[in-house]
Amino acid sequence: MIFSLRALPLHLALISSSLSIMPPALAQTPLKRALAVTENGPTYSYAISYVTSEINAAGRINPSRPVGQRVKVSRPAKSTWTKEFKKAVKEIENNRYKGFWCSEMAKSIPANARLISQTATTATYAFKPLPDPEEKASKKFVKHLTGRVTVDKKRPAILTYSLSAPKSFKPAIFARISKFKLKTSCARAPDGRTYVKSSKIAIAGSALGKSFDDNVTRTHSDLRRVSR
Repeated sequence: MIFSLRALPLHLALISSSLSIMPPALAQTPLKRALAVTENGPTYSYAISYVTSEINAAGRINPSRPVGQRVKVSRPAKSTWTKEFKKAVKEIENNRYKGFWCSEMAKSIPANARLISQTATTATYAFKPLPDPEEKASKKFVKHLTGRVTVDKKRPAILTYSLSAPKSFKPAIFARISKFKLKTSCARAPDGRTYVKSSKIAIAGSALGKSFDDNVTRTHSDLRRVSR
């Protein structure tokens, strides 16, 4: 993931796609079946696009390649890479990129997720997201959010996932978030697992005396099976 001058609020926003796993103690509901889907399966390379008001980046990630060869950046030109962009590429090279498989979002869904609607094929639940114990700042951030997840009842998997802030809040003494909305749409990979087709974040607020208002769009496409 890419970070700009707005590193703190954007980082806090994007951690929602990499929260830590907390096995849900649910009955055999559609949600539990979806959350129990294994992340194991074939490895794919894929195209990635990441667009904000400050950066328009795209490239391809191949997790099967050795470190130093996993990321191919098609834009921006290497001569224009910022320090934050170089850091993001390095993290992906070290296999630290999260947020591709939709099953990763199960890690933020607690046992008391509440069924709010369903159809013959899907079930939608509301929940308060769990923080990531490895990200100290996440606890102060996610406690202000509410979430919804829609799962497939017939072919267990997460189909959509969203987080939003009902009102403004301060995740840190020097920052205020006045607007936060995240919406993720999933698609089926060739092996049946769901991956993040698109993830959109709308975030506004202020940090260190500077205001910000941005939209962040991340997409994955063109999956190709590779061998590790």
